[in-house]
Amino acid sequence: MNRWEDIWEVPLPLPFPLKIIKSYLLKGSNGYTVVDTGLHYEGDIEAWEEAGKTIGFDWNEVERIVLTHYHPDHYGLAGWMQRQTGAPVKMSRTDFEQASLFWDEDSDQPEEMARFYAGHGLSSEWVEKIPEHLRGFTKWVQPHPEPEFIRGGETIRLGDREYRILHTPGHADGHLSFYDEERGWLIGGDFLLPKITPNISLWPGCDPDPLRTYLNMLEEMDQLPVKKVFPAHGPAFEHYHERIEELRRHHGERLERMKGWVKGKGANAVEVCCRMFGKNLTIHNLRFALSETLAHLEYLRLGGELVREKEAGVWIYRTTA
Repeated sequence: MNRWEDIWEVPLPLPFPLKIIKSYLLKGSNGYTVVDTGLHYEGDIEAWEEAGKTIGFDWNEVERIVLTHYHPDHYGLAGWMQRQTGAPVKMSRTDFEQASLFWDEDSDQPEEMARFYAGHGLSSEWVEKIPEHLRGFTKWVQPHPEPEFIRGGETIRLGDREYRILHTPGHADGHLSFYDEERGWLIGGDFLLPKITPNISLWPGCDPDPLRTYLNMLEEMDQLPVKKVFPAHGPAFEHYHERIEELRRHHGERLERMKGWVKGKGANAVEVCCRMFGKNLTIHNLRFALSETLAHLEYLRLGGELVREKEAGVWIYRTTA
């Protein structure tokens, strides 16, 4: 368990491929601030209990809970933790609304996702698995917290220090990062990761062009004099500007490959996805791979470099020239 001045890193286990999420605990004179919570999952509750023994804090010393975004590994334990601590939960309004869209028990988003994927070429064998797969996450995010909303441009106290709240969308529409200007330290959630590329996915009911949003945001964030990043996955790192440039290059190369694959007779998103990520995917990985493929294809289409037409009920992407 690593520590930097007033910031503790708390690794929490995940029962799916990412394996670990890094939450952060910031010590202040009035108690502790938790940034991201992990899942409502026995393994994460046990990890927090162990962290309490190691660091020396009790639940009644937590003064606030702050969330970067609504994805289950960041949001899932927030409601449970709020009940344990009585602390307020702070997050963006957009991401709370999307948490409800994706994780409410009565939401029809799982069926909408299945129809969405079917329209882009996913076979019925896989389409039938989507609703059950998505509803499998509900148990890890209940109960929902009762949040207080924060937004980019405001400031927030984490521990004893003031942080600028930055809206860093792309990975999630309402994703927030937190910047300590004096130290040049950024608590970045999934906005920028040191070893893996943040998943940029197209989902029904969300940003229709998330990759463009993400790339534009990277350009803006590159102006910030960041000295150290505390990410949710992977170790804290200092090569902030170099990592931004690597991600720009990565997405540029991926866009060029996809344009080449749909040239001529065209292809649907599933066909492009299989070329990019392979065919041997679990339902969990397929969902992310296909949604990321669609984010790239729609970036190209909305930028005028591709067109799409329906053939036999499935969208086919082609180059314009």
